[in-house]
Amino acid sequence: MTNSDKTRLRAIYLKKRLLLTPDEIRQKSRQISEKIPHLEQVENKNAIACYLAVNNEPNIQNIITYFLEAGRTVVIPAFFEKLKQYKFVTLSSLNNLEIGQYQIPQPLKLLPVDSIKIELALLPGLAFSEGGLRLGYGKGVYDRLLANSSTFKIGVCYDFQIINHFKSEPHDIKVDFIVSENRIIKT
Repeated sequence: MTNSDKTRLRAIYLKKRLLLTPDEIRQKSRQISEKIPHLEQVENKNAIACYLAVNNEPNIQNIITYFLEAGRTVVIPAFFEKLKQYKFVTLSSLNNLEIGQYQIPQPLKLLPVDSIKIELALLPGLAFSEGGLRLGYGKGVYDRLLANSSTFKIGVCYDFQIINHFKSEPHDIKVDFIVSENRIIKT
């Protein structure tokens, strides 16, 4: 798949996602959020990477709250301006957030963590293949943060974002499961 093919796919799936109504996002996000905490692969994980939704991504704040209330460590990607790169940082609350790079919310106080210690990652994407390939925005943020990591990865998306196949690049990370409002797919 050429870069222009990936660019075209990104545009198609971002546009589809942006067409969702607030009610559709709420309903589908709730359905997704009810599935994830009860997966066997999630139950005993204590250090969990999550994301804060932008551009109509599935909203997983209920899952984040569940993990925080259960005493688990939650981290999210945050942009470090001085370093010009993303790192995982501790998220202790959904309060006291600011808008960071690419309009992505992040904590006011950035406390970086080592990604190797992360046991589970919930990852957004523009599209996922049934085989576990993830198509993000093309910045390689998660590919770099989770490279050489044994972290168990779950792609979080709406059902229409799951497609048969697309070609990946050697640096692209794969997810172990995909969870949508209608399906759970082991890849």
